[in-house]
Amino acid sequence: MPVSLTYLGGASEVGRVGAVLEGEEGRILLDYGIQPDDPPKFPLPAPDVDALLLTHAHLDHCGLAPDIASRGTPVVSTPVTGALAERMAQDTLKVAELENYPRPFHPTAIADLNHYLRPSKPGKIEYRGGFEFQMFNAGHIPGAVMFNFPQQDFLFTGDIHTVDTQLTRAAKPKPCKTLAIESTYGGRDHPVRGQIESELVDSIEDVVNSGGKVILPSFGLGRSQELLMLTCNLGFEVWLDGMGRDIARILQKYPGSIRDVSSMHKSIRQTNFVKHSRQRAAALNADVIVTTSGMLNGGPVLHYLSKLRKDPSSAVFLTGFQVPGTNGHLLKETGKIRLERDPKSPSFDIQCQFKAFDLSGHAGHSQIVDFINGCNPEKVILYHGDNREAFIDDLKDYELVLPQENESIEIA
Repeated sequence: MPVSLTYLGGASEVGRVGAVLEGEEGRILLDYGIQPDDPPKFPLPAPDVDALLLTHAHLDHCGLAPDIASRGTPVVSTPVTGALAERMAQDTLKVAELENYPRPFHPTAIADLNHYLRPSKPGKIEYRGGFEFQMFNAGHIPGAVMFNFPQQDFLFTGDIHTVDTQLTRAAKPKPCKTLAIESTYGGRDHPVRGQIESELVDSIEDVVNSGGKVILPSFGLGRSQELLMLTCNLGFEVWLDGMGRDIARILQKYPGSIRDVSSMHKSIRQTNFVKHSRQRAAALNADVIVTTSGMLNGGPVLHYLSKLRKDPSSAVFLTGFQVPGTNGHLLKETGKIRLERDPKSPSFDIQCQFKAFDLSGHAGHSQIVDFINGCNPEKVILYHGDNREAFIDDLKDYELVLPQENESIEIA
């Protein structure tokens, strides 16, 4: 029986990733995530597998890990990814209750995830379902890895980033015969990372030194902590609101997953945490507020925007991709925002300053091409992208596969 890879989700689109790797002796599941849309979207149902391997702890890759664990299935990840996945699962159930969505798994499944979690470290050889594999750093967020299957000469990347950030070390290519790689930024490149970080810091200083306040909407996992590190040496009063507080505490327990751990510890010591809603008044008197949600679709950020949107001396700086249909995308396109979670609620003009900065945690188009060339595979499987065709001209030297969901691809 040949070894095959079948995507249950996240092949022709960004999000809800799940892929089954099957061979003669068994099968394993590579990621199993939720797309946090309104309502959430899920991959195809997963068959019984010998193990679930998680590349990292973002919801679109780990969101349904508790459901798989509730079957008694081992879940393999780095230690920090396992801890983060538990926190993300708790938030998933909280959002489902708030938004009246069906629960994607029973609350007891979180305990199952803890029970069946099998933490491993990059470089260690593991065996599951008849497959030998090792994990290697993927650079995307703390704990993110790629899975290498030496017997099949196959590398599965998950999400990758190929430049150093405040939090993470860059992913490095690994020679392989078959490469399955994310393609989120097909056709789009990022500006130079250091330059964008400097521009953001300069913009924050300009606003605060002129008497204004800065709101930094941010994703709770990764971006929030990175922004704390970028602002900790500016001498400003910084507050953090939302899930990013819990994530920061988890990351402190796994210093080996952080590129500059001393800087992260320093930034957390200097940050004020909003622990209950009454403290938001104090945060509004500060200089910088880092807060969820990163796409302005609910969360504490709407409270702060409602208070500062008419203040031309203050600013809101977006630092992540804004999916079409989100409140953040509405702001970028029209200069208006909704101040309620309901997408049908009225929008309002903002008079505060607004700017967007590209601090993506994904590799851009050219970086992905360079990474593929560094791996020098024969076959390239592009997934997790909605513009995969943009790579065709740059990857003419390889057998290029653009899989659809539920389509099996022969690996070896």
